[in-house]
Amino acid sequence: MLPPRLFTLLLAAAAALLTAAPPAAAGDPAPFRVMSYNIRVDVPTDNPAWSERRPHMANQIAFYDPDLLGVQEAQPAMVDWLAQQLPGWDRYGLGRDDGLVGESTTLFWRRDRYERLRAETLWCSPTPDRPSKGWDAAYPRTITRLLLRDRRDGVLLDVRNTHFDHVGVVAREQCAELVSGLAPAEVDGETARIVLMGDFNTGPDTAPYRRILAAGLRDARAASPVTFGPAGTFNAFDIAKDNDGVAIDHVFIGPGLAVQRFAVPTDSFGGRVISDHFPVVADLIPVAR
Repeated sequence: MLPPRLFTLLLAAAAALLTAAPPAAAGDPAPFRVMSYNIRVDVPTDNPAWSERRPHMANQIAFYDPDLLGVQEAQPAMVDWLAQQLPGWDRYGLGRDDGLVGESTTLFWRRDRYERLRAETLWCSPTPDRPSKGWDAAYPRTITRLLLRDRRDGVLLDVRNTHFDHVGVVAREQCAELVSGLAPAEVDGETARIVLMGDFNTGPDTAPYRRILAAGLRDARAASPVTFGPAGTFNAFDIAKDNDGVAIDHVFIGPGLAVQRFAVPTDSFGGRVISDHFPVVADLIPVAR
């Protein structure tokens, strides 16, 4: 016969097991984390310079542990260095100048979670299928696009990462039209869910922003029940600044996705920020369309 105390403990444990929530079944919608980050091109005169910033950036990314990471202003050597620090991620992105050199809008994804089905780079110009500069833009601008299948729940994601021009007013509007107007990717009749991220160099209630919303996408920050961090995302290497409360870095989502939480992390080292933009982080989950 069991001692009364041991019997009571076993009974309590059995009750806890019976009332606990069942484990998620295979194929249930799985939340995933998206992080968009303008990592600031390597300029030796910056304070702090890339060589000082980069170990903190790698640790920051590893800490937030995104499933999908989109970077902007990423030169090839910067991408290569980050990739070495993030061994669990695969990546894709082409240099904006000629498809080889220049800044990129590289996308990283968790290798153990996603299967890459397709990848392409488009240029924000009237000839998006080849390296080119469009309209009144100061520089060539790219859209990195991936079609991924989630190994956990089978969900298809059409992921897009971009960086709009900082000068060209027309270029920003036209790039917004291009990136949001792309039809969702399909596989065997299944339509992918859209995630669009990047540095859009434009805030809410502007023409490019309104064009993206008019295409049926939603701002993840506005759709989130929980938000954290400053309103603005550009800091000019000053932790006290937030671009007068205007966000220019965004995550947009299409039908079939909901937002669980959204944050603008302001991590620093010795009072110095890691980039001249704060990253944006969104936790998303597939829902019925």
